[in-house]
Amino acid sequence: MSTEKILLTITIDTECDHDPAWARSKPLSFHSIIEGIPKRLQPVFESVGAIPTYLLTVEVMENNDCVEVLRSINGRHELATHLHSAFIEPEKKYHDYAGVDSPDFQCHCLPEVESKKLENLTNLFIQRFHKRPVSFRAGRFGAGPNTLEALTQLGYKVDTSVTPHMLWRHPDGNVDFRDAPEQPYFPAAGSIVKPDALARRPLLEIPVSMKKRWLRNPYWFRPWFSSVTDMKKIAQYHLSRYAHERIIVMNMMFHSMEVIPNASPNTRSEADVRRFLVDLADILSWCRSEGMQFVSAEEVYDEFRRQACPDGLQ
Repeated sequence: MSTEKILLTITIDTECDHDPAWARSKPLSFHSIIEGIPKRLQPVFESVGAIPTYLLTVEVMENNDCVEVLRSINGRHELATHLHSAFIEPEKKYHDYAGVDSPDFQCHCLPEVESKKLENLTNLFIQRFHKRPVSFRAGRFGAGPNTLEALTQLGYKVDTSVTPHMLWRHPDGNVDFRDAPEQPYFPAAGSIVKPDALARRPLLEIPVSMKKRWLRNPYWFRPWFSSVTDMKKIAQYHLSRYAHERIIVMNMMFHSMEVIPNASPNTRSEADVRRFLVDLADILSWCRSEGMQFVSAEEVYDEFRRQACPDGLQ
């Protein structure tokens, strides 16, 4: 078997503006949504034909101006959900989000609490956009097996919380993705890192694209975290290692706040933002020249389900 398709999806944690310490802005602001998406991100995506998946948090969906902007995005895109569990019932910790951090991992909630939080997040999305979301990422990548079961019950098709080679430490228990596959898989029952050998499960995990480094954190397929040169190396690594697979997927991630100066720890000035956007445009143009096909997260699911069920989607 040889590779027939190389897919590139872009999954963006779409949140309110933050400060250089990753706390939410005080007063709460949404420049990265209201200005950043239509004026900075979308022009880059439209110039190369890329299809972003915007993963929306609670505070974004509660803000009318953000919803209006997101409803009016030009060009192909997907709207999806992203949960920081402290900001939604049950057991909601914060009603005023300004200036607060959200260190909780949703997978540390009791299963019934996490499930209800995801249900409430999903219903908020339906209320605001009049359609059902099908793709999801956990805040701080804090997902586990119960997360996947709850998402499946709610009709989701995609989770993209897994960051291969990463161990996320937390006082309530670590989240360990060090043994997770690097390419998309249908997780086995009771696991978030073990594939189901027969692809019988209904939810597809699309890991963030990474490349292992010995004794250091891995390279991320992510502007600012990696140079254009390093992102090319990550892509070339995946294309080489998985050349026997019919479909290869690259999953780029970043945060919406990174296109606004000083709204994250990363891009602190307009010069930083310009570099970020230039690097984003350069790597996407290179990917297109290498024959990669731009798709949404949902469209990655469609391709893998079609491969698993060649007689028709199930």
